[in-house]
Amino acid sequence: MKKDKRGLALLLSVVLIIGVILPVYGTELEDKQRLLQDVNQQINQQQNKVNDAKKKEKSILGQIQNIDRNIYSTDKEIRQIDERVTYLDSNIDVTKQDIDQLRESLAQQTEVMGKRLVFAYEEGSKISYLEVLLASTDIQDFLTRYDYLASIVDNDASMIEEIERAKIELDIKQNELESQKNEMKNLQEEQLEKKEELKNDKQQKNVILNDVVKERKAYEAALNELEQASSQLESIIRNIQGGSSGEQLGTGVYTWPCPGYKTITSPFGMRYHPILKTRKLHTGIDIAAPSGASIMAADAGTVIYSGWMDGYGQVIVVDHGNKMSTLYAHQSVLIAAKGASVGKGQVIGKVGTTGFSTGPHLHFEVRVNGSTVDPTGYVR
Repeated sequence: MKKDKRGLALLLSVVLIIGVILPVYGTELEDKQRLLQDVNQQINQQQNKVNDAKKKEKSILGQIQNIDRNIYSTDKEIRQIDERVTYLDSNIDVTKQDIDQLRESLAQQTEVMGKRLVFAYEEGSKISYLEVLLASTDIQDFLTRYDYLASIVDNDASMIEEIERAKIELDIKQNELESQKNEMKNLQEEQLEKKEELKNDKQQKNVILNDVVKERKAYEAALNELEQASSQLESIIRNIQGGSSGEQLGTGVYTWPCPGYKTITSPFGMRYHPILKTRKLHTGIDIAAPSGASIMAADAGTVIYSGWMDGYGQVIVVDHGNKMSTLYAHQSVLIAAKGASVGKGQVIGKVGTTGFSTGPHLHFEVRVNGSTVDPTGYVR
């Protein structure tokens, strides 16, 4: 009987202890779940803001494209003006030389004609053309004298015509020079206006892009913080429930994905993003390589993605089994298609600068169960 009482007392103690523990456990779990629900709601709100910012960014791409077209057109017009100005500048020099030569020739002709007129005036007072003809000794002499006098008259008339033509040509050249100078002045003024227009278009484009990127990065920063909080809460809940959030690592050893190029310009981990201008997790390594350099599969596997992905540009993802995968981003050319089986060291694409990239390089990721890990622990 005493044993039964002791057993009953022990059972009651256990029940009381469990009764105390379970409410604590249940309350803590419910609190965390409610908190997670709130955070997820905030995440959705922030995600909507990010999506709105991205939509806004896309909506103004048309504006930016128009500005780019204006910039291209204006730059082309400026080059055409430069070519015309260069031509006019050279032509003005030639026209000036022509004018100098015409003036010199006209001066010489005028001087000769002046002397001829003085001679004719002085000699004409002594003897007339008629007296010269009447002094002929015979008909042959008369005809000879007549031809001579006619030649003198024709020569004088020709000289006068040449002087008149030279004057007309000089006037034409001077008008041409004045016209060229006026055109040059107008072109230079237009060139200044076009350069100012080009400057304003570039400034407008930068303002639009900076505003959109600034707005989007603020939302993305908030979203990143909330996602980190969500991950921590999920881990706590799993621990409370007896689950495990330990990372499952693969055992594959991978070959270097960009043969001949070993320099890592940006390692795995937190960094200042060169385009978003915020501190952000760099999910892989950046390998410096020229545009067009070969990209090789780090290990044998199946291509599960080959195409465009925001941020990554043209990207390929290879599944290696055992929950291991690798990613190759910013490619200029995608060689391996989705669903293709690739061998270790097989060329699958070419280095480029597509997506969020400031220059040609390969962004390489290693993922375990979908989560990014430091690739340097896997490649050699």
